[in-house]
Amino acid sequence: MSNKEFEDFFKDLEPKDNSPAEDSAEDSEFVFSSFFEDNTSARRESEPEEPVRPSGREDESSFENDIFAPPPPEEDEEDENGAFSPVSEEEPYIEPAPEIPEEDKRLKRNPSSKKKKRANTLYNSLITVIWVSVVLAVSVFIASFALSSINDLVGFSKESREYEIVIPEGATLGEIADILKEKGVIDEPFAFEVYARVKNMQERLAPGTYTLNSNLGYDQIFQVLRKRDTAKETISLTFYEGMTVSEIAKKLDENGVCGYDEFMAAVDTETFEYEFESMMGTNEYIYHKWEGYLFPDTYEFYLNTSPRSVMAKFIDNFNSKIIAEYYERMQELGMSLDEVITMASVIQSEAAKKEDMELVSSVFHNRLASGSGLPYLQSDVTYFYYRDEIEPYVSDDEELDNAYHTSYDTYYKKGLPVGPICNPGITAIEAALYPENSNYYYFVTDADGNFYFASTMAEHEANIVKAGRAG
Repeated sequence: MSNKEFEDFFKDLEPKDNSPAEDSAEDSEFVFSSFFEDNTSARRESEPEEPVRPSGREDESSFENDIFAPPPPEEDEEDENGAFSPVSEEEPYIEPAPEIPEEDKRLKRNPSSKKKKRANTLYNSLITVIWVSVVLAVSVFIASFALSSINDLVGFSKESREYEIVIPEGATLGEIADILKEKGVIDEPFAFEVYARVKNMQERLAPGTYTLNSNLGYDQIFQVLRKRDTAKETISLTFYEGMTVSEIAKKLDENGVCGYDEFMAAVDTETFEYEFESMMGTNEYIYHKWEGYLFPDTYEFYLNTSPRSVMAKFIDNFNSKIIAEYYERMQELGMSLDEVITMASVIQSEAAKKEDMELVSSVFHNRLASGSGLPYLQSDVTYFYYRDEIEPYVSDDEELDNAYHTSYDTYYKKGLPVGPICNPGITAIEAALYPENSNYYYFVTDADGNFYFASTMAEHEANIVKAGRAG
Protein backbone atom coordinates (compact mmCIF):
# COMPACT_ATOMS: atom_id res chain seq x y z
CA MET A 1 0.00 0.00 0.00
CA SER A 2 1.42 3.39 -0.98
CA ASN A 3 1.46 6.37 1.28
CA LYS A 4 -1.19 8.04 -0.75
CA GLU A 5 -3.43 5.02 -0.52
CA PHE A 6 -2.83 4.86 3.24
CA GLU A 7 -3.78 8.49 3.69
CA ASP A 8 -6.87 8.05 1.52
CA PHE A 9 -7.81 5.05 3.61
CA PHE A 10 -7.88 7.05 6.76
CA LYS A 11 -9.70 9.88 5.07
CA ASP A 12 -12.40 7.47 4.06
CA LEU A 13 -12.65 6.42 7.69
CA GLU A 14 -13.60 9.92 8.82
CA PRO A 15 -17.40 10.25 9.19
CA LYS A 16 -19.36 12.23 6.62
CA ASP A 17 -21.42 15.11 7.88
CA ASN A 18 -24.45 13.89 6.00
CA SER A 19 -24.15 10.22 7.28
CA PRO A 20 -25.61 8.89 10.43
CA ALA A 21 -23.22 7.72 13.18
CA GLU A 22 -24.38 4.13 13.09
CA ASP A 23 -23.75 3.76 9.37
CA SER A 24 -20.31 5.23 9.78
CA ALA A 25 -19.41 2.65 12.40
CA GLU A 26 -20.51 -0.25 10.24
CA ASP A 27 -18.61 1.07 7.28
CA SER A 28 -15.56 1.68 9.36
CA GLU A 29 -15.62 -1.83 10.73
CA PHE A 30 -16.11 -3.30 7.31
CA VAL A 31 -13.38 -1.32 5.69
CA PHE A 32 -10.92 -1.99 8.58
CA SER A 33 -11.62 -5.66 8.43
CA SER A 34 -11.18 -5.74 4.68
CA PHE A 35 -7.93 -3.93 5.04
CA PHE A 36 -6.54 -6.50 7.37
CA GLU A 37 -7.78 -9.36 5.23
CA ASP A 38 -6.16 -7.89 2.13
CA ASN A 39 -2.97 -7.06 3.94
CA THR A 40 -2.73 -10.47 5.55
CA SER A 41 -3.40 -12.27 2.29
CA ALA A 42 -0.72 -10.32 0.57
CA ARG A 43 1.85 -11.17 3.24
CA ARG A 44 0.96 -14.85 3.17
CA GLU A 45 1.53 -14.95 -0.55
CA SER A 46 4.96 -13.27 -0.20
CA GLU A 47 6.22 -15.37 2.76
CA PRO A 48 6.78 -19.11 2.87
CA GLU A 49 4.13 -21.17 4.41
CA GLU A 50 4.83 -22.07 8.07
CA PRO A 51 3.90 -25.42 9.50
CA VAL A 52 0.49 -25.62 11.03
CA ARG A 53 0.47 -25.34 14.77
CA PRO A 54 -1.76 -27.48 16.95
CA SER A 55 -5.39 -26.52 17.11
CA GLY A 56 -6.44 -23.82 19.47
CA ARG A 57 -3.42 -21.61 18.82
CA GLU A 58 -4.01 -20.61 15.21
CA ASP A 59 -5.23 -17.10 16.04
CA GLU A 60 -2.24 -16.45 18.23
CA SER A 61 0.15 -17.63 15.51
CA SER A 62 -1.34 -15.14 13.06
CA PHE A 63 -0.41 -12.28 15.34
CA GLU A 64 3.15 -13.38 15.74
CA ASN A 65 4.00 -12.38 12.19
CA ASP A 66 2.02 -9.18 12.20
CA ILE A 67 3.93 -5.99 12.84
CA PHE A 68 0.97 -4.57 14.63
CA ALA A 69 0.43 -7.51 16.90
CA PRO A 70 1.58 -7.18 20.55
CA PRO A 71 4.41 -9.51 21.63
CA PRO A 72 3.15 -12.82 22.95
CA PRO A 73 3.41 -13.37 26.65
CA GLU A 74 6.20 -15.63 27.84
CA GLU A 75 5.26 -18.90 29.40
CA ASP A 76 4.72 -18.69 33.12
CA GLU A 77 7.01 -20.62 35.48
CA GLU A 78 5.63 -22.85 38.10
CA ASP A 79 6.86 -22.26 41.64
CA GLU A 80 7.38 -24.93 44.33
CA ASN A 81 3.79 -24.50 45.57
CA GLY A 82 2.30 -25.19 42.14
CA ALA A 83 1.41 -21.48 41.43
CA PHE A 84 2.49 -19.72 38.28
CA SER A 85 4.42 -16.50 38.47
CA PRO A 86 5.18 -14.26 35.50
CA VAL A 87 8.84 -14.01 34.67
CA SER A 88 10.14 -10.52 34.13
CA GLU A 89 13.12 -9.93 31.93
CA GLU A 90 13.97 -6.73 33.75
CA GLU A 91 14.14 -8.22 37.29
CA PRO A 92 16.55 -11.20 37.87
CA TYR A 93 15.28 -14.26 39.69
CA ILE A 94 16.22 -14.28 43.38
CA GLU A 95 16.26 -17.63 45.18
CA PRO A 96 14.23 -17.48 48.38
CA ALA A 97 16.19 -17.77 51.70
CA PRO A 98 16.12 -21.20 53.42
CA GLU A 99 13.53 -21.57 56.05
CA ILE A 100 14.93 -21.27 59.60
CA PRO A 101 14.02 -24.21 61.93
CA GLU A 102 11.73 -23.35 64.78
CA GLU A 103 14.44 -24.31 67.34
CA ASP A 104 16.91 -21.85 65.78
CA LYS A 105 14.22 -19.18 65.70
CA ARG A 106 13.73 -19.71 69.39
CA LEU A 107 17.49 -19.47 69.94
CA LYS A 108 17.60 -16.19 68.05
CA ARG A 109 14.72 -14.85 70.02
CA ASN A 110 16.37 -16.06 73.30
CA PRO A 111 20.25 -15.83 73.16
CA SER A 112 20.65 -17.26 76.70
CA SER A 113 19.37 -20.62 75.44
CA LYS A 114 22.63 -20.99 73.46
CA LYS A 115 24.58 -20.82 76.70
CA LYS A 116 22.25 -23.34 78.29
CA LYS A 117 22.65 -25.69 75.35
CA ARG A 118 26.44 -25.33 75.54
CA ALA A 119 26.39 -25.96 79.30
CA ASN A 120 24.23 -29.05 78.79
CA THR A 121 26.69 -30.34 76.20
CA LEU A 122 29.63 -29.87 78.58
CA TYR A 123 27.72 -31.50 81.42
CA ASN A 124 26.82 -34.51 79.26
CA SER A 125 30.44 -34.81 78.11
CA LEU A 126 31.68 -34.72 81.71
CA ILE A 127 29.18 -37.38 82.74
CA THR A 128 30.32 -39.53 79.82
CA VAL A 129 34.01 -39.16 80.79
CA ILE A 130 33.27 -40.03 84.42
CA TRP A 131 31.19 -43.04 83.41
CA VAL A 132 33.86 -44.34 81.04
CA SER A 133 36.53 -43.84 83.73
CA VAL A 134 34.48 -45.75 86.29
CA VAL A 135 33.85 -48.57 83.84
CA LEU A 136 37.56 -48.78 83.00
CA ALA A 137 38.56 -48.72 86.68
CA VAL A 138 36.07 -51.45 87.53
CA SER A 139 37.23 -53.49 84.55
CA VAL A 140 40.88 -53.21 85.61
CA PHE A 141 39.98 -54.18 89.18
CA ILE A 142 37.97 -57.18 88.03
CA ALA A 143 40.74 -58.29 85.68
CA SER A 144 43.36 -57.93 88.42
CA PHE A 145 41.21 -59.78 90.94
CA ALA A 146 40.48 -62.55 88.41
CA LEU A 147 44.18 -63.00 87.63
CA SER A 148 45.12 -63.03 91.31
CA SER A 149 42.33 -65.51 92.07
CA ILE A 150 43.42 -67.82 89.27
CA ASN A 151 47.03 -67.78 90.45
CA ASP A 152 45.84 -68.43 93.99
CA LEU A 153 43.53 -71.25 92.89
CA VAL A 154 46.25 -73.22 91.12
CA GLY A 155 49.12 -72.17 93.40
CA PHE A 156 50.99 -70.70 90.45
CA SER A 157 54.22 -68.72 91.08
CA LYS A 158 53.76 -68.79 94.87
CA GLU A 159 56.77 -69.20 97.11
CA SER A 160 57.12 -72.50 98.94
CA ARG A 161 56.69 -72.18 102.68
CA GLU A 162 55.05 -74.45 105.21
CA TYR A 163 52.67 -73.22 107.89
CA GLU A 164 50.93 -74.82 110.81
CA ILE A 165 47.19 -74.23 110.52
CA VAL A 166 44.69 -74.81 113.31
CA ILE A 167 41.05 -75.11 112.24
CA PRO A 168 38.86 -74.84 115.37
CA GLU A 169 35.70 -76.81 115.98
CA GLY A 170 32.63 -75.21 114.43
CA ALA A 171 34.61 -72.88 112.15
CA THR A 172 32.59 -71.62 109.19
CA LEU A 173 33.91 -71.68 105.64
CA GLY A 174 34.52 -67.94 105.79
CA GLU A 175 36.47 -68.30 109.06
CA ILE A 176 38.57 -71.10 107.56
CA ALA A 177 39.34 -68.90 104.54
CA ASP A 178 40.37 -66.04 106.86
CA ILE A 179 42.68 -68.36 108.85
CA LEU A 180 44.34 -69.58 105.66
CA LYS A 181 44.75 -65.98 104.48
CA GLU A 182 46.19 -64.83 107.83
CA LYS A 183 48.75 -67.63 107.83
CA GLY A 184 49.79 -66.94 104.24
CA VAL A 185 48.52 -70.16 102.66
CA ILE A 186 46.10 -68.32 100.33
CA ASP A 187 45.85 -64.76 99.05
CA GLU A 188 42.16 -64.46 98.11
CA PRO A 189 39.80 -65.71 100.85
CA PHE A 190 36.70 -64.63 98.90
CA ALA A 191 37.76 -66.64 95.84
CA PHE A 192 38.59 -69.60 98.10
CA GLU A 193 35.16 -69.48 99.72
CA VAL A 194 33.34 -69.23 96.38
CA TYR A 195 35.36 -72.09 94.90
CA ALA A 196 34.75 -74.24 97.98
CA ARG A 197 31.00 -73.73 97.61
CA VAL A 198 31.15 -74.59 93.93
CA LYS A 199 32.98 -77.81 94.87
CA ASN A 200 30.49 -78.40 97.69
CA MET A 201 33.27 -78.45 100.29
CA GLN A 202 31.75 -76.13 102.89
CA GLU A 203 30.63 -79.01 105.10
CA ARG A 204 33.56 -81.32 104.39
CA LEU A 205 36.51 -79.45 105.90
CA ALA A 206 37.41 -81.04 109.22
CA PRO A 207 38.77 -79.17 112.26
CA GLY A 208 42.25 -79.93 113.48
CA THR A 209 45.91 -78.98 113.16
CA TYR A 210 47.48 -79.14 109.70
CA THR A 211 50.76 -78.35 108.01
CA LEU A 212 50.11 -76.66 104.68
CA ASN A 213 52.48 -75.31 102.06
CA SER A 214 51.79 -71.87 100.63
CA ASN A 215 52.27 -73.12 97.04
CA LEU A 216 49.30 -75.49 97.23
CA GLY A 217 46.27 -74.91 95.01
CA TYR A 218 42.74 -74.88 96.37
CA ASP A 219 42.03 -78.49 95.38
CA GLN A 220 45.20 -79.67 97.12
CA ILE A 221 44.21 -77.76 100.25
CA PHE A 222 40.79 -79.42 100.14
CA GLN A 223 42.47 -82.81 99.93
CA VAL A 224 44.60 -82.13 102.99
CA LEU A 225 41.73 -80.76 105.06
CA ARG A 226 39.27 -83.41 103.92
CA LYS A 227 41.53 -86.44 103.91
CA ARG A 228 42.56 -85.98 107.47
CA ASP A 229 41.51 -88.89 109.62
CA THR A 230 39.83 -87.26 112.59
CA ALA A 231 40.56 -90.36 114.60
CA LYS A 232 44.27 -90.18 113.83
CA GLU A 233 46.33 -90.03 116.99
CA THR A 234 48.08 -86.79 117.88
CA ILE A 235 50.57 -85.97 120.59
CA SER A 236 51.46 -82.75 122.36
CA LEU A 237 55.14 -82.24 123.21
CA THR A 238 56.92 -79.46 125.08
CA PHE A 239 60.44 -78.47 124.13
CA TYR A 240 62.30 -76.41 126.71
CA GLU A 241 64.57 -73.43 126.16
CA GLY A 242 68.17 -74.50 125.69
CA MET A 243 67.50 -77.88 124.06
CA THR A 244 69.81 -78.74 121.18
CA VAL A 245 68.57 -80.07 117.84
CA SER A 246 69.78 -83.55 118.70
CA GLU A 247 67.82 -83.50 121.99
CA ILE A 248 64.72 -82.36 120.09
CA ALA A 249 65.22 -85.15 117.54
CA LYS A 250 65.48 -87.75 120.30
CA LYS A 251 62.24 -86.58 121.90
CA LEU A 252 60.40 -86.68 118.57
CA ASP A 253 61.72 -90.17 117.86
CA GLU A 254 60.85 -91.48 121.31
CA ASN A 255 57.25 -90.24 120.95
CA GLY A 256 56.66 -91.65 117.48
CA VAL A 257 56.48 -88.35 115.62
CA CYS A 258 59.41 -88.95 113.25
CA GLY A 259 62.72 -90.81 113.20
CA TYR A 260 65.86 -89.36 114.75
CA ASP A 261 68.12 -89.83 111.73
CA GLU A 262 65.54 -88.47 109.31
CA PHE A 263 64.99 -85.40 111.46
CA MET A 264 68.71 -84.69 111.88
CA ALA A 265 69.19 -85.00 108.12
CA ALA A 266 66.43 -82.44 107.60
CA VAL A 267 68.01 -80.12 110.20
CA ASP A 268 71.25 -80.08 108.22
CA THR A 269 69.81 -79.71 104.71
CA GLU A 270 66.27 -78.28 104.52
CA THR A 271 65.41 -74.78 103.35
CA PHE A 272 62.09 -72.98 103.84
CA GLU A 273 62.62 -69.67 102.01
CA TYR A 274 61.92 -67.42 104.97
CA GLU A 275 63.42 -63.98 104.65
CA PHE A 276 65.53 -64.39 107.78
CA GLU A 277 67.30 -67.43 106.29
CA SER A 278 69.60 -65.07 104.38
CA MET A 279 70.78 -63.71 107.76
CA MET A 280 71.79 -67.08 109.19
CA GLY A 281 75.45 -67.98 109.63
CA THR A 282 77.38 -69.46 106.73
CA ASN A 283 80.62 -70.54 108.38
CA GLU A 284 81.72 -73.94 107.09
CA TYR A 285 82.22 -75.20 110.66
CA ILE A 286 78.66 -74.57 111.81
CA TYR A 287 77.84 -78.10 112.82
CA HIS A 288 74.03 -78.09 112.47
CA LYS A 289 72.50 -75.59 110.07
CA TRP A 290 69.24 -75.01 111.97
CA GLU A 291 70.69 -75.10 115.49
CA GLY A 292 69.36 -72.05 117.36
CA TYR A 293 66.33 -71.54 115.10
CA LEU A 294 63.98 -74.33 116.27
CA PHE A 295 61.98 -72.19 118.64
CA PRO A 296 61.26 -73.98 121.95
CA ASP A 297 57.54 -74.24 122.71
CA THR A 298 54.70 -76.72 123.08
CA TYR A 299 53.53 -78.29 119.82
CA GLU A 300 50.95 -80.83 118.74
CA PHE A 301 52.04 -83.40 116.20
CA TYR A 302 50.53 -86.30 114.32
CA LEU A 303 52.34 -89.54 114.76
CA ASN A 304 54.55 -90.62 111.87
CA THR A 305 54.82 -87.15 110.39
CA SER A 306 57.46 -86.05 107.88
CA PRO A 307 60.51 -84.35 109.45
CA ARG A 308 60.05 -81.33 107.21
CA SER A 309 56.50 -80.80 108.46
CA VAL A 310 57.73 -81.08 112.04
CA MET A 311 60.54 -78.58 111.45
CA ALA A 312 58.10 -76.17 109.82
CA LYS A 313 56.23 -75.79 113.09
CA PHE A 314 59.39 -74.74 114.95
CA ILE A 315 60.67 -72.40 112.25
CA ASP A 316 57.36 -70.69 111.59
CA ASN A 317 57.11 -70.01 115.31
CA PHE A 318 60.63 -68.55 115.34
CA ASN A 319 59.81 -66.28 112.41
CA SER A 320 56.75 -64.92 114.19
CA LYS A 321 58.66 -64.32 117.44
CA ILE A 322 61.50 -62.24 115.96
CA ILE A 323 59.62 -58.99 115.48
CA ALA A 324 60.66 -55.80 113.66
CA GLU A 325 61.74 -54.15 116.92
CA TYR A 326 64.40 -56.82 117.40
CA TYR A 327 65.85 -56.24 113.94
CA GLU A 328 66.01 -52.51 114.61
CA ARG A 329 67.86 -53.15 117.88
CA MET A 330 70.33 -55.39 116.07
CA GLN A 331 71.21 -52.49 113.80
CA GLU A 332 71.73 -50.21 116.81
CA LEU A 333 74.14 -52.75 118.33
CA GLY A 334 75.87 -53.45 115.03
CA MET A 335 75.06 -57.16 115.32
CA SER A 336 73.68 -59.62 112.82
CA LEU A 337 70.79 -61.98 113.47
CA ASP A 338 73.19 -64.90 113.63
CA GLU A 339 75.36 -63.12 116.22
CA VAL A 340 72.35 -62.27 118.39
CA ILE A 341 70.99 -65.84 118.31
CA THR A 342 74.46 -67.24 118.98
CA MET A 343 74.96 -64.97 122.01
CA ALA A 344 71.43 -65.74 123.20
CA SER A 345 72.18 -69.48 122.99
CA VAL A 346 75.25 -69.04 125.21
CA ILE A 347 73.27 -66.87 127.66
CA GLN A 348 70.46 -69.49 127.65
CA SER A 349 72.96 -72.24 128.49
CA GLU A 350 74.59 -70.19 131.28
CA ALA A 351 71.54 -68.81 133.14
CA ALA A 352 67.90 -69.59 133.81
CA LYS A 353 66.53 -66.40 135.38
CA LYS A 354 65.88 -63.17 133.48
CA GLU A 355 67.94 -60.94 135.79
CA ASP A 356 70.88 -63.34 135.66
CA MET A 357 70.63 -63.53 131.87
CA GLU A 358 70.80 -59.73 131.56
CA LEU A 359 73.91 -59.54 133.78
CA VAL A 360 75.59 -62.43 131.94
CA SER A 361 74.79 -60.59 128.72
CA SER A 362 76.44 -57.44 130.10
CA VAL A 363 79.64 -59.43 130.82
CA PHE A 364 79.73 -60.75 127.21
CA HIS A 365 79.01 -57.34 125.69
CA ASN A 366 81.71 -55.73 127.88
CA ARG A 367 84.26 -58.34 126.80
CA LEU A 368 83.32 -57.98 123.14
CA ALA A 369 83.55 -54.19 123.26
CA SER A 370 86.48 -52.66 121.46
CA GLY A 371 89.55 -52.26 123.68
CA SER A 372 88.28 -54.44 126.53
CA GLY A 373 91.49 -56.48 126.65
CA LEU A 374 89.42 -59.63 127.25
CA PRO A 375 88.45 -60.86 123.76
CA TYR A 376 87.67 -64.42 124.92
CA LEU A 377 84.28 -65.12 126.48
CA GLN A 378 85.75 -68.15 128.33
CA SER A 379 82.28 -69.69 128.68
CA ASP A 380 82.30 -73.32 129.80
CA VAL A 381 79.04 -74.08 128.00
CA THR A 382 80.65 -73.50 124.60
CA TYR A 383 83.18 -76.22 125.39
CA PHE A 384 80.41 -78.55 126.61
CA TYR A 385 78.59 -78.18 123.28
CA TYR A 386 81.69 -79.19 121.35
CA ARG A 387 82.33 -82.08 123.76
CA ASP A 388 78.79 -83.50 123.74
CA GLU A 389 77.37 -82.59 120.34
CA ILE A 390 80.35 -82.61 117.97
CA GLU A 391 83.40 -84.47 119.22
CA PRO A 392 81.78 -87.94 119.33
CA TYR A 393 81.08 -87.70 115.58
CA VAL A 394 84.37 -86.20 114.35
CA SER A 395 87.00 -87.62 116.69
CA ASP A 396 88.26 -90.05 114.06
CA ASP A 397 89.44 -87.07 111.98
CA GLU A 398 91.90 -85.19 114.17
CA GLU A 399 92.19 -82.20 111.87
CA LEU A 400 88.43 -81.82 111.57
CA ASP A 401 88.01 -82.38 115.29
CA ASN A 402 90.48 -79.59 116.05
CA ALA A 403 88.75 -77.26 113.59
CA TYR A 404 85.39 -77.72 115.29
CA HIS A 405 86.97 -77.45 118.75
CA THR A 406 88.58 -74.10 118.03
CA SER A 407 85.45 -72.85 116.30
CA TYR A 408 83.10 -73.43 119.25
CA ASP A 409 85.18 -73.48 122.45
CA THR A 410 85.46 -69.82 123.53
CA TYR A 411 88.60 -70.56 125.50
CA TYR A 412 90.21 -70.95 122.08
CA LYS A 413 87.87 -68.95 119.86
CA LYS A 414 87.89 -65.17 120.19
CA GLY A 415 84.50 -63.58 120.48
CA LEU A 416 81.38 -65.63 119.86
CA PRO A 417 81.41 -69.26 118.70
CA VAL A 418 80.79 -69.79 114.96
CA GLY A 419 77.14 -70.62 115.57
CA PRO A 420 74.45 -71.16 118.21
CA ILE A 421 74.99 -73.96 120.75
CA CYS A 422 71.30 -74.52 121.57
CA ASN A 423 67.83 -73.19 120.76
CA PRO A 424 67.22 -70.14 122.99
CA GLY A 425 63.87 -68.81 124.15
CA ILE A 426 62.60 -65.26 123.87
CA THR A 427 63.94 -64.19 127.29
CA ALA A 428 67.52 -65.07 126.35
CA ILE A 429 67.12 -63.37 122.95
CA GLU A 430 65.90 -60.18 124.61
CA ALA A 431 68.76 -60.36 127.13
CA ALA A 432 71.23 -60.50 124.24
CA LEU A 433 69.58 -57.44 122.71
CA TYR A 434 69.08 -55.48 125.94
CA PRO A 435 71.91 -56.30 128.41
CA GLU A 436 72.09 -54.85 131.90
CA ASN A 437 74.31 -51.79 132.16
CA SER A 438 77.28 -52.92 134.26
CA ASN A 439 81.07 -52.92 134.45
CA TYR A 440 81.33 -56.67 135.05
CA TYR A 441 83.80 -58.82 133.15
CA TYR A 442 83.60 -62.03 135.20
CA PHE A 443 81.02 -64.34 136.77
CA VAL A 444 80.90 -67.71 138.47
CA THR A 445 78.08 -69.89 139.87
CA ASP A 446 77.79 -72.17 142.88
CA ALA A 447 76.19 -75.61 143.03
CA ASP A 448 72.74 -74.09 143.57
CA GLY A 449 72.97 -71.88 140.50
CA ASN A 450 73.67 -68.61 142.31
CA PHE A 451 75.72 -66.06 140.36
CA TYR A 452 78.69 -64.00 141.53
CA PHE A 453 79.79 -61.12 139.30
CA ALA A 454 83.06 -59.20 139.40
CA SER A 455 84.73 -56.29 137.63
CA THR A 456 88.35 -57.31 138.31
CA MET A 457 90.29 -60.55 138.38
CA ALA A 458 90.91 -60.17 142.14
CA GLU A 459 87.19 -59.88 142.82
CA HIS A 460 86.55 -62.83 140.58
CA GLU A 461 89.03 -65.06 142.42
CA ALA A 462 87.35 -64.12 145.71
CA ASN A 463 83.97 -65.04 144.21
CA ILE A 464 85.32 -68.43 143.10
CA VAL A 465 86.13 -69.15 146.73
CA LYS A 466 82.65 -68.03 147.82
CA ALA A 467 80.99 -70.23 145.23
CA GLY A 468 82.94 -73.26 146.47
CA ARG A 469 84.71 -73.68 143.16
CA ALA A 470 88.25 -73.15 144.44
CA GLY A 471 90.84 -75.87 143.99
